[in-house]
Amino acid sequence: MAEDTPNNNPLVTHTGHPLTPKEEAFIEEYVISHNGKQSVEKAGYKGKPSTFSQVAYRLLNKDYIAEEINYRVAQISTKNDKIADAQEVMEYFTGVMRGEIKDQFDLDAPLSERTRCAQELAKRLIDLQQKTGGNEPPKLTITVDWGEDASANVDFVGESVDTSSIGDLFDTKKRENLE
Repeated sequence: MAEDTPNNNPLVTHTGHPLTPKEEAFIEEYVISHNGKQSVEKAGYKGKPSTFSQVAYRLLNKDYIAEEINYRVAQISTKNDKIADAQEVMEYFTGVMRGEIKDQFDLDAPLSERTRCAQELAKRLIDLQQKTGGNEPPKLTITVDWGEDASANVDFVGESVDTSSIGDLFDTKKRENLE
């Protein structure tokens, strides 16, 4: 990818934003795998593996990194017609999931493979919805009055909500006031 960046310097984005060596390595790995946690590890970030997802989240939320990843993916897709585009991948996953695509022996794909394709399809659809701002999670608003009556108002748009833990909070607060 270095030939696509200004001055053939791989430590800058295509727009000229400077990158650290680890950011550059992360971008390169992410373009290949689309797996944030794995890309952080392969890029050489230090820390516990349990924190790699958080590091990936922070990196992917930096505008210049997200923009560079999108730019590089677009460069790859336009340079090589042999690489499937997103639409083709989604159609393949959908076809396998629905049993429309047969294996080399003209047999239906096993249920485990159809399930795997459904999961892969769901990941991409959820990712797309999050990037485009569609289908935001429902909002939960809890207003608590810790006065003598210890009342609460729960406004929830969407599914039902379990308020048993709210009652526990009231009981705890009442006991603290009595002591």
